[in-house]
Amino acid sequence: MPTICIQGATLSYEESDIIAFDEGLIGFPHLRRMVLVRQSDIAPFLWLVPLDDERLAFLTIDPRTLLADYASHVPTDVRARLMCDAEDRLLMLCMVVMRADPSRSTVNLRAPVLISARAMRGLQTILADSSYRVDQPLLVAEAA
Repeated sequence: MPTICIQGATLSYEESDIIAFDEGLIGFPHLRRMVLVRQSDIAPFLWLVPLDDERLAFLTIDPRTLLADYASHVPTDVRARLMCDAEDRLLMLCMVVMRADPSRSTVNLRAPVLISARAMRGLQTILADSSYRVDQPLLVAEAA
């Protein structure tokens, strides 16, 4: 079983857990293969780890834990881009920037990462017609 190391913790994953990102991520077009890793002591956060550059690890959170209606803002073309149908449940993640002072931590609600677990395909999109911010204060979003 392959492993990755994140902040000194060795975490394992299965080859079947690899998610294909045909377009990479915004600002990182070369990152095409990633795994999503749970680490119990940071829940509800998850690590999104690019296998193309294991020096990186993105801290993420499901935005629906912060804002119940978040899914209604996702563009309708996402399912076609992920090559999945209406029955597929999409995993939604937003990137988090955790600061030494937690009250200064932010979440990028403007550019979510969407993953089809059935197809094992993912993409990052921009919510162009949204008032969500790329640097939404995490604690403010949590209280919303």
